[in-house]
Amino acid sequence: MRNGRIVLLSDYIGGEGPGSGGAGHAALDSYRALRAAGADVHAIAGFGERPEVEPERFHGLGGADLRGAGTGAMLRAIYNPDAQAAVSRELAGLDTDTTLIVLHQWTRYLSPAALRIASRFPTMIYMHDYFWVCPNGIYYDFTAGKPCDRRPMRRHCLTSDCDRQGRLPKLGRLARHAVRHATTASRPSRRLFLHLSEHAQRTIMPLLPDQRHAVLHNPLSLPEAEPQPAPPPSYDIGYFGRLEADKGVGLLVEALRETGRTGLFVGQGSLEPLLAATPGITHRPWAPREAMAAAMRSCGVVVLPSLWNETWGLIVPEAMAAGVPVLVSSRAGSSELVRRFGGGHIFDPGQPGSLATMLAQMAAEPPSPTRQHAALRRFLSPERHAARILGLAESHFGLTMRDGDQPVRASAPWSISRPA
Repeated sequence: MRNGRIVLLSDYIGGEGPGSGGAGHAALDSYRALRAAGADVHAIAGFGERPEVEPERFHGLGGADLRGAGTGAMLRAIYNPDAQAAVSRELAGLDTDTTLIVLHQWTRYLSPAALRIASRFPTMIYMHDYFWVCPNGIYYDFTAGKPCDRRPMRRHCLTSDCDRQGRLPKLGRLARHAVRHATTASRPSRRLFLHLSEHAQRTIMPLLPDQRHAVLHNPLSLPEAEPQPAPPPSYDIGYFGRLEADKGVGLLVEALRETGRTGLFVGQGSLEPLLAATPGITHRPWAPREAMAAAMRSCGVVVLPSLWNETWGLIVPEAMAAGVPVLVSSRAGSSELVRRFGGGHIFDPGQPGSLATMLAQMAAEPPSPTRQHAALRRFLSPERHAARILGLAESHFGLTMRDGDQPVRASAPWSISRPA
C-alpha cells in the first residue's frame, strides 16, 4: 500500500444559493470530513470565494463562471486553455501515481481542457449530475418533459432539441462532450465513478458499462439530540431549490391549485412568474444554509417533486434532520432515505394525479417525522463518508491517506511556486 494525498478539484466549492447548489456544499463538506479523518487533502476551485477553512489548503484559479457570458464564454466552456494552464501549474510536481484527484463540478470553468491534466492522475469522479455521460447534464428531455431514453451522442441524441436553452447551446454542449471524450480517454483502472445514490448508479451505469462504480452518500452533520417537535405550520408545503420545470415545480404548483393548499417556495429560477401568479404561494429568494432549517420547520411537509432522475436531493435529509416530514419523487435518489428511515412518503411523478392524491392523504393523516434520528445521523455522518472514500482509495487504487490514530498532520508544502 502506497501513501497518497487527495486533491479535490471543482469549478466552485461552498457558496450559497441555487447558483452554487448542493454540489458546492457537498464538496466543502467532503473536504471537512476527509480532513477530520486525518487525510492529506488540498482543494482547487476554478472560481468563487475561498472558504474560511484552512485557507492554506485552498487554491483558487481566479476564473469566472462561464455560463451565460456570450459566445466567447461558450467556446471556453468547450475548451478553456486558461483553466488547463492553471490546473497544470497547481498539479505540477505531484506524483501521478499517488495523488488522487476527486473531481466534483467541471462544466462551468474547468472544461475538458483542465480534465486533460487531471486525467493523468488516478481519479474519482463525483457524479452530482450526468454531464460525464449526457451533454445537457441531467439526462432529461426538456421538450418532452420526461427523462431521456436515448443513447448519448448517437444519432437521435445529436438531432434532438432536448436542451433547456435551445438548439445553439445544445450544439455547444455536444461539442464539449466530444472534446471531453477525446481528452479523458484514460484506462478504466485509473478512474472510479462515485454515485450519490443507488438510484443514480442504476440510471447511468448502463451508459458507462466498462467503467468502475461505487455509491457514496453526501455527508450531513446532524446534532446528537433529536429535533424538537415543529411548531404549527404556517404553510402546508415547502419547496427549496431551483425553480425550474425539471425539478417538478410546475407539477407541484398545479397540485397546490387542485388541493387548495398553501406553499412556501424558496429559491430562484425561470418559474418565479408562475409562483407570483398563483394564490396561496409565498416566494422567498435563496437564504443562507443555516436559515433553511427554520424555514423548513414552518412547513407541514417539505416536497421534492423532481421529474428528472435526480442524483440525490439535499433538501430531503436536511428536512428530515429538521424534524419535518417529507414527500419525495421516486425519481430522486434521496427517496431512498424515506424507504430506509421513514418520515414521509414517496410518489411517482409519472402517474397523473399521484402528487395531488398524496398531498391530500398527508393532509388527512399527517405523517410523523422520522423516528430513526440516530440511525439517520450515523448513515449520513462525515465519518462514514470519509471512511468510504478512504476505503475506496485503498481497494481501487492501492493508496492510503490514513494517519492511523495520530492527529491530522500538516502536509509537506506543494512543490511549486504560485503566481502572485
